[in-house]
This record gives sequence, structure tokens and C-alpha cells, in this order.
Amino acid sequence: MTEVWLQTAVPVLLVLLLARAVWALTAVEMSARWLLHSADRTPAQPETGEAPWLVVLLPMLREQTTAPQTVAAFTALDYPRGRAAIVVITTERETSARAGHRGQLAALAAQSPLSPAQLRGLFPTARCREVTETVNAARPADRLRVLTELFDAEPTTAEVIAALADCPPGGALPLVHLHQPDVGGRKAGQLNFALDHLKQVLGQLGWSEDEHAHDTYAVVYDADAVPDRRTLEAFATMATAHRAARAGKAPALIQQQRLPLLARRPFPTGPAGLLLAGEWVYQLRRSLGIELARVRLHRFLTASRLPEAVRMWLRPMVYAVGCGMAVHLPAVRALGGFPEPMEDLGTGHRLSLLGADLTATSVAVLDEPYTEPSGLTNLHALAFTASARPDRHTAAVAHLPTAISRPAKAVLVAREWVDEAAWLLGAPLTAAAVVSAWWAGPVWTAVAAAGVLLHGPVTTARLLAQAPGLHSAVNPPPPVGPLPRTSPAHPAALIAASPLQPFVRLAGPWQLILAKVTRRHRGFGKTER
Repeated sequence: MTEVWLQTAVPVLLVLLLARAVWALTAVEMSARWLLHSADRTPAQPETGEAPWLVVLLPMLREQTTAPQTVAAFTALDYPRGRAAIVVITTERETSARAGHRGQLAALAAQSPLSPAQLRGLFPTARCREVTETVNAARPADRLRVLTELFDAEPTTAEVIAALADCPPGGALPLVHLHQPDVGGRKAGQLNFALDHLKQVLGQLGWSEDEHAHDTYAVVYDADAVPDRRTLEAFATMATAHRAARAGKAPALIQQQRLPLLARRPFPTGPAGLLLAGEWVYQLRRSLGIELARVRLHRFLTASRLPEAVRMWLRPMVYAVGCGMAVHLPAVRALGGFPEPMEDLGTGHRLSLLGADLTATSVAVLDEPYTEPSGLTNLHALAFTASARPDRHTAAVAHLPTAISRPAKAVLVAREWVDEAAWLLGAPLTAAAVVSAWWAGPVWTAVAAAGVLLHGPVTTARLLAQAPGLHSAVNPPPPVGPLPRTSPAHPAALIAASPLQPFVRLAGPWQLILAKVTRRHRGFGKTER
């Protein structure tokens, strides 16, 4: 068994590590250069009568602190008047949850000291530390009163948005507020609620689904996003260019690239902060080297003249991202709306399995990295759940016309299962192979060292060097002003610790699996940042 491990398994794993490292570094570099090369280009201003209809969807839950800036940014985007609207979807779930949370205040006030993590879900994330400090500074006899007053004084997101809708911030685009009843669900449910009310949203601008659906896109963002002011013009330019290149065929998905470079909140200090900062770099790496690279590869293969037998093995499963995801209205209607539990991964998977036309825009959007371990763990568990059963996505679109063959679908499903297995087992197996390389021989020791260095420190150092340019390439709307950029406090330590980062991403999926095995899984909450 030892001989098989050292002579067969270790070499195979180390070659895979080196190949993956080379591919990751190359994909990150090419994607970053593409974004930076396009940064100074100004998308053509579409004529009012020819501009696609764009409905920007901003689902919000406990976003009281970020909502005003987000609304100001999106309503100030450059686009012809009368062809786009900004829709904020709040939910009664927030109000219902507050009624239950109020009963927890006495127990929380008795905690000494009270920590910000204990207030997650009761207050917006950005407010938890401030509330904690205020309560902890109060006399023990006054702590409950102080906490209750702060809790009662906190407006709901719906109240904040309603006030903004009554007195719009003055942008060129109209703001529409939709409030979803408490029907459960997640972000996808809020988006589908908005799709059911498109006539209310766009009808006042002269839009009709029968007449205009073929030229309408639903554009999805997270509530903490800050877009480039050219965002909507870039979507219109890409849709028009794609139609011209594909004989009038509209792209089913136009993906704007999400860059986690917006530093509204600092990383914590100590080892946890170092790992979270490492995850920020890993998110940037994934954004460039996987998400953007796969969309661009998919677009190339769709337009290429390569034999289908070749394209079948090269075609990637695209991971759409729900922060800058523009979906053609007929496509999302055909899918039956945005799928749960993750509207973005599910949409990307299903459109990939249909062989739909997918493309990317080079104008990026900024959002926040995760600054607390619980939110990050929840995100990884949720993403694993959404990706782990591609066969279910296949079944969900089996009744729809497809541009790829049944074997091509099977290859996509199998590739996704391999990716999920690699997520769960790749890091520990590769680590074992790296440790064993010394006994496998000097050649494999060198391969192991090269793979680890390229996969971790070299790629991390390159991303840290590219981050300032990528951040400055995003030109926010005037009301937002200069934006703080994410940057590590100790870059050398971050680079040195980068080989450990794949293990951080294991916590969410394995915690989920353990909870399900022990039947203690309670579902997912909001992926708080």
C-alpha cells in the first residue's frame, strides 16, 4: 500500500496540483489584464429608443445602514431616462423576526460582556459593535433598558426604503419599493416577487411584457454593492454587440464581475483576521480565475468552429454571481424564475446545461469581503448545497429546448461532481501528497514545492499587486464619492499563510455534512458580511 501511494498516488496528485496552480495563475492574470485593459473605455451611450430595458433588483434584509448609499449609487447610474428602473425589494420576514428577537433581549442584556456576534440577526451587521459597546458601558441595572431602547429605535429596512422612495435621492433613474409578504424563502424569493410585479415597476415607463420582454434584462445585485457609473451602459453595449455577432440572438446572461475590494469594515486582529484576509484574496482569485474565466471560455466555445466533440470536453459549468448578474427576461421566465437556495449558482448551472449564450462585461462592481467567520462558513455551506446536485438542475430544465447534446450535459454534470469532490477532499489529499513528496524522490519534491509556491504565495502576491489597479478602475457614481479599498495589514504574513487557505473553505461544507448526519441541520440564515 505504501509503495502504491508513493509511486502512483503521490505523483498523480502533485502533477494535478502543479497543473491547477499554473492554470489558476494564468487565468487570474488574463482576466485581470482584460478588466484593466478595458477600464478606460467608455461604453457607447445607447439611444433612448434602442436601449434595452433594464430592471435593477436590489433585495434587502437588515440593510438599514447601507441602504441609503446603495440607493443613491444605483439611481445615479448613467442610462437613458425611461428605459431602466431601480427596484428595492424588502421583506416582511425582517419584521416577523424582530418580534421573536425581542424576547431574547433580557438574556442578552445579562451577558457580561455582550459580544457583537451575539447581536447578529437582531441589528444590522455594521451596527452590532456600536450597540455592544453602548450596552457594555451601561450600569448592570440599566443594560436591559438600554438594549431595548436601541432595539426599538432601529428602523426596519422597509421603513428606510419607504422614506427614500418618498424623497428620492435625486438620481436620473426612478426608485421603486416593493415589500414582500412573509412567505419564507431567501433572496431568490424576493427576486421572483419582483418579477411578478414588473408591470407595476416598468409599466409607468411605457413597458409591456408582450411587446418588450425580448429586450428586457433583470439585473441582480447584493445590497452592499457599489457599481461603476457606466454599468448599465456596459450591459446595453454588450447585449447589442452580442446580438450583432450572433445573428440577432440575445445573450441569456451578461455577467458583471464582482470584486471584493470594498473595505467598509476592517478584518479582526489575530489569526482569525489573517485567515479572513486570506479568504478575501481567495475570493478575488475565484472571481477572476474561475467565475470570469469560465464565462469568457464559454463565450469563446459558443462562437468557435471547433467540433462539438472537442467543445463538449472544454465547455465549463458557469458559476453566475448574484452581484452584477443580468438575465434575459425570457430566459428567467423559461427557468420558472430564480432558483432556490442560491439564485446565482442555480441560474448559471441551468443556463450552462441548456447551452445558452453567456457573456461578460468588462465594467466591474465592488462589494464587501466577509469579515466574520460565521458569515463565511454559512456562505461556503450554502454554495456547496447549491452546487452539489447538478443532476437536480438537469432535471429542472429537462423540458426546455437545449443547444447542447445529452452527452455534453452528462460531461457538465460529471465535471461538477468532480469539482465538489475536490472541494471536500482535494486539500487534505494534496497536503498528504506534499508531505510524502520527500519519500517519493527529489523530482517529486521539486514538483511539490513548485505547486505549493505557485498555488499559494505567488498567486497571492500577484493578486495583492493587482488589487489597487482593479479597485481604481471602478468609477462609482458621483453621490458615493471615494471608496475605501481592502488591503491586508500584514501582506507578508498573508502571503506566507496562503497555502492554508483551501482548508478554510472546508469548514462550511463539512460542518453542513456533519449537521445533516447528526440531524441537527436548521437551514441557512442570511450570509452576513
